[in-house]
Amino acid sequence: DDGDLTMLQVPQEAVGFVTGRAGNFLRTIEEEWCTLMFFCEVGSGRNNREYEKLAIFGEVRARRGAELKVLSAVETKVPGYYDKIKDEVNERDRGKDETGTWGTDTMTFQDDELSYALGKQGGTRKKLERSSGSIVQYVGHVALFSGSKEVRRRAKEYMKWLFDQLEGPVYVDGWEDR
Repeated sequence: DDGDLTMLQVPQEAVGFVTGRAGNFLRTIEEEWCTLMFFCEVGSGRNNREYEKLAIFGEVRARRGAELKVLSAVETKVPGYYDKIKDEVNERDRGKDETGTWGTDTMTFQDDELSYALGKQGGTRKKLERSSGSIVQYVGHVALFSGSKEVRRRAKEYMKWLFDQLEGPVYVDGWEDR
């Protein structure tokens, strides 16, 4: 184990969607997250045609970003798939970063909350991701925050403030010390 591979089972009915025309969707994710990704055979060949194995190579953060983006696409095509594998996904690579605190936290949204948290063309999600330093991705109605304990805490705090704005002015406790 070189510590540079994540294997993700993708339901057969979502493989074409995840690949995209001429592999374009996978190449876009590779470019965004600096990973190498391809569907591959493992073991004795194509025994289980229900799923295809997607190999994602790269650093832990890059692999997780790419994996969650793929899972978001899969969930669009096969609703409920994430729920079946969430424990495996959420526990993957726990503690495997330089801080030893790497992990994934989740938050579940209602329909109206999801569209607000996503923002126009995903702009709010991307802003939360960049400002917190955490990977922020939505898979169905679940927000996933991946990274060190500190960046996950920050992302969830920023998300809370985002929704608090809907109620009125937001007070940031301890702002003087930030």
